[in-house]
Amino acid sequence: MGSSTDCPVCGVAATLVCTRCKLVRYCDPEHQKQDWAQHKRRCKPFRVAEDEQLGRFLVATQNIAAKQIAFVEEPLVVGPKWYHSQDETIVPCVGCHTPCRLGKHQCRSCHWPVCSAACADEALECSVLSLGPTPGARADNRTLNDYFRGDALLVLRCLLLQRQNPAKWTALLEMQSHEEERQGTELHVEAEMRVVDFLQQRFLKRLKQTKPDLLADCGSELLHRICGIIETNYMVIELPSGVELSGLFRQACMMEHACQPNCYFQFDAFTQQITVRAGCDLQKGDHLRIAYTNILWGTQLRQHHLRLTKHFSCHCARCLDPTENGSYVSALACLGDVNLCCTGTHLPVDPLNEETQWKCDTCPMLVDAAYVSELQTHMTDQVESLLAGRPTAKEVELLLARLSQMLHPNHFHMFNLKHTLIQLYGNEPGLEMDTLSNGQLERKLRLCEELHDVCRRIDPHSIKLAIYVTVILIEIAHTLEEQSRRASPDTDVAGLLEQAHARLKEAEEVLEKEHDSVAGKKLNDKLQREIFECEKLNLTHKYSQKAVVE
Repeated sequence: MGSSTDCPVCGVAATLVCTRCKLVRYCDPEHQKQDWAQHKRRCKPFRVAEDEQLGRFLVATQNIAAKQIAFVEEPLVVGPKWYHSQDETIVPCVGCHTPCRLGKHQCRSCHWPVCSAACADEALECSVLSLGPTPGARADNRTLNDYFRGDALLVLRCLLLQRQNPAKWTALLEMQSHEEERQGTELHVEAEMRVVDFLQQRFLKRLKQTKPDLLADCGSELLHRICGIIETNYMVIELPSGVELSGLFRQACMMEHACQPNCYFQFDAFTQQITVRAGCDLQKGDHLRIAYTNILWGTQLRQHHLRLTKHFSCHCARCLDPTENGSYVSALACLGDVNLCCTGTHLPVDPLNEETQWKCDTCPMLVDAAYVSELQTHMTDQVESLLAGRPTAKEVELLLARLSQMLHPNHFHMFNLKHTLIQLYGNEPGLEMDTLSNGQLERKLRLCEELHDVCRRIDPHSIKLAIYVTVILIEIAHTLEEQSRRASPDTDVAGLLEQAHARLKEAEEVLEKEHDSVAGKKLNDKLQREIFECEKLNLTHKYSQKAVVE
């Protein structure tokens, strides 16, 4: 929407500006009121901008307060998640996205999975899917999962827009596909096998024979272009049921990536609308940013993921800083001669270059990227293998001790291990809170504070790390409460309990962003119980103190 100097009601040159979007002018308040019914659908506190480096992006046209809605938008397409696992047995219903078990209920016409016999697929989509063969009645889960490919269904839904909604189809084709960059890559080859060939062989060739006029174009080149559009632009949507979907949105997909985002979004499963909110106070001229990758990863891993899946490199302030805003989540311990006992930190010379050397900040030691990559891969295998099971605190401590010889204490592998450890201390059988030594309590509290500091540095407004931060704050409160129970007579027990309560209330505010997620709802129930117990403990202490005085 471009700005105009003429009143949209009477066409006269106007000076009264819409205070929200700053893009429309009116000659007087009366005409502004008359136009509001039409304008409110388009009135947004941002504008679309474009440059060679970023492409199209969104810029705030006014100050936007934290939690304020920037815009609400309907999707172009919503469907099963793009990166499809062949081992899944619970999939979204093709009619309503309710989770359903493969092989239990099938659409009467197309035989694709539905949540119940009464739920039906969209008519045009169903008519295309009905053209394909059906798996046998005794097909196992792997056969069923290979046939009902959610990623292919997502592409088909995009393809059918040319018939169902030409305006959305036009908007879809305006999105970047990076088709030239995708040529010859693993993603392109995988799309050919998993999606393009699947749709062509099972459905689209027959569609051209039986209904040649239904779709103007359903060729392989167009399908690959759609695959590229999805890979580049899709947004992960988590439903209250826990099912993950992929969505394409005309405006939301224009928001640029940053490894320290300033916006977040929520999805309404009933209306299928996305609501984008400011994650912190935004100033006029700020770009609206979300994160396309895991912000707990180190820079090299984030950059590799973005180049592979989104076909660009991130140049945000965090990526350009070898220390990542002082968080050191990519940093290694000095990898020099162990006999020299250097206490320095190895950091990438050029964080954006995958082939960069790594230099110690204390001694002259340089190491090659290949060595660092091999080391990181080996440590990733160790950490993922341990955390995939049900590790004990002792097992986590042992791996932490081993990795600490090579990693900075804040490295993202160390972070994940420590985040697991703070939950084991106080909850693992034999390590309940009242059985921990004072030293173990102090260690738990110290680990929590270290983790909290890392989170504040890479996500100061807890936009992406709300779950992590909430868990940390709850564990801090647990520790402070236990310390208050063990306190000596000269200890400020009231102060410890006030600190614990303050941490829990901070967690309550942080978790607001995750109330719609499954993990967020579950954690909020736990948090409310923790707040109740803390307040009860606080009251008990006050009554006991009052009784002593009397």
